Amino acid sequence: MFMAFVANLLYSNSGIRKTINGVVFAEVPSIELPATPPHDDRISVPPTPARQATNGELLNIDPKVYSEVGFSTYTVREGDTIWEIASQFGLRPGTLLSVNPIDSVRRLLPGTVLSVPDRDGVMQSVQEGQTVSEIAAENDVSVNSILDANNLRSDLLEIGTTLFIPGATMDEEEYLLAIGELFRWPLVSVRSTSSFGMRRDPFTGVWRMHTGVDLGNPWGNPVLAASSGTVIIADPESGAYGKLVVVDHGNSLQTYYAHMSKILVRRGERVSRGERVGNVGNTGRSTGPHLHFSVTRDGRWEDPLRYVK
Repeated sequence: MFMAFVANLLYSNSGIRKTINGVVFAEVPSIELPATPPHDDRISVPPTPARQATNGELLNIDPKVYSEVGFSTYTVREGDTIWEIASQFGLRPGTLLSVNPIDSVRRLLPGTVLSVPDRDGVMQSVQEGQTVSEIAAENDVSVNSILDANNLRSDLLEIGTTLFIPGATMDEEEYLLAIGELFRWPLVSVRSTSSFGMRRDPFTGVWRMHTGVDLGNPWGNPVLAASSGTVIIADPESGAYGKLVVVDHGNSLQTYYAHMSKILVRRGERVSRGERVGNVGNTGRSTGPHLHFSVTRDGRWEDPLRYVK
């Protein structure tokens, strides 16, 4: 029976005619199936943008902004400058100055190991009552970038905690102080009693050049280095200037501290900005306890007020 069934199957180019038990069925057209593409386990998934603007355009976001800050190290070599090192790592000089306790950018000692962050920013110490939100607002950065960079889980901070503020920049005055183009006042409290320029000599009444500013202060008060540098004069008997200290800051800049009652540094000694170099006095050609403070650049007297903040 099965063989008879097979024998009754008729094939044609246009289709198939079947006869079963004397009954002829309609032709069935042949079917051509599409070729099966080769199998590929790889699946292409379009990238999902991290964030989109309201107009649908893709925002370019640096993933470092929202990740924990990383640090590497760099060992200073002979002839290196802070500007060249910063450029090598694609950073601003202010970033390296903020992260590292650099005493003087003009005297980077070979062998000094610098800490180098993987992005621009500044270090900031938390003050009493400060929150991450307040710090973010002060530096014009996002709260999340600070939280992520410092691996924080809370807006609450402990006093004295040091944070890396990604994207923030050094204050201009702070930067100028750091690179030695701006000096701090050499006294804790400042009261000017005589300015730079021509004046009547307090002893003779004759008009003559006053080479600095006189800063009235009680006897014995600390006199501080206006910036980092090397002591080139520490003279207890300089004549008119009395007990005198002169500090060389590089870049042709020098500062003078005169009429002191006591000298606390030696010639050739390195001093840091704010380090005590002596005490206020009334030695030499002086009419009362005060500090005579002078600045020279390229050997010429300059008005200290142009350099001090």
